[in-house]
Amino acid sequence: MNQSERTIRTVLDANELTPMDVVGVLCVTLVAGLTSGLWGVAAGVLVLAVAAATTGPLAFVVAQLTAVSLFGDASLVVLGGAQLAAFPLLASAACAWPPNRSRLARLAAGYVLALGVAWALWTSFRWAWQAALVAVVLAAAVAYGLHRYERVALGLVSAPDAGAER
Repeated sequence: MNQSERTIRTVLDANELTPMDVVGVLCVTLVAGLTSGLWGVAAGVLVLAVAAATTGPLAFVVAQLTAVSLFGDASLVVLGGAQLAAFPLLASAACAWPPNRSRLARLAAGYVLALGVAWALWTSFRWAWQAALVAVVLAAAVAYGLHRYERVALGLVSAPDAGAER
């Protein structure tokens, strides 16, 4: 692992909760508890347990799944609030230590952009499955484009090989 890209957890050398984890768990619990009562508090406890027991973005994924489970029939404002409340959990898993402000700003901008695209799809299509299908196809296309760019940028393939590898 590159020393300049160490994560908070590798610096701590443990699965201890980071300050960003704590903020994320509190935000998720607060939003879920205020809107779903005891089920929301239970979801917050589940996210806390996952954040304390694992490394990486698993706590963010669990927060996303609980938000979609609890707020599937709620308004987009409530669902968007839950998504924004989970952002510190993603930042904890993705940011280097010490936190780089430009990287955190790019992560936040990408996250808000992704939420905006999801909102636009959700409001423009009649059924949620159509919005989900388009979102998955867009995410796959962006991921493939980033993968191709990364291979060329890292020098893993040369320019002539990049065209022939299709």
